[in-house]
Amino acid sequence: MPLSANRIWRQLPNEMRVSACTVFWAEPTKDQKQFLFAALAKAKNIREISVRRAPLERLVNWTAATLTLPEQIANNLLQDYLLHDHRPTIVRYLDLLEIPHSEGMIEENFDLAALPKERIQEAARTLLESTDRPASELYLKYLVVQGGPWSVIEEVLPSGDAEGVQSR
Repeated sequence: MPLSANRIWRQLPNEMRVSACTVFWAEPTKDQKQFLFAALAKAKNIREISVRRAPLERLVNWTAATLTLPEQIANNLLQDYLLHDHRPTIVRYLDLLEIPHSEGMIEENFDLAALPKERIQEAARTLLESTDRPASELYLKYLVVQGGPWSVIEEVLPSGDAEGVQSR
């Protein structure tokens, strides 16, 4: 089964999903909020107006408990969570690849396609040997889902992918 943001989301322990949802609901864009209100109403089989009126804590818990979300929402949840809770992991990987960045955000003019496959994989192996292996695995899986030059990382990920990401 190919890796997807939804698959990664389902593999996360509940406490990591709750943390991701807390970050996400703190400042979702209007479009993301609209899209997620509709998705939660459908998943919970309740009227959308009930979701819109729900307190923040309930929205966080409902979102964390929803294991199948629209792919873009799952991707945004993972991205926001990684940037908020695991930025040092992102920075370390980009530094290993010598990619110019600002606090983990790759500079626009950098050509990712120029990165050799071997270099991407070697940096991924080094990152997996770090002290925060769960964050490293999560970030690398997230990159695989982004495709492009990152897809080669899948070859170095642990084969027990179905086990999911363990909390730290």
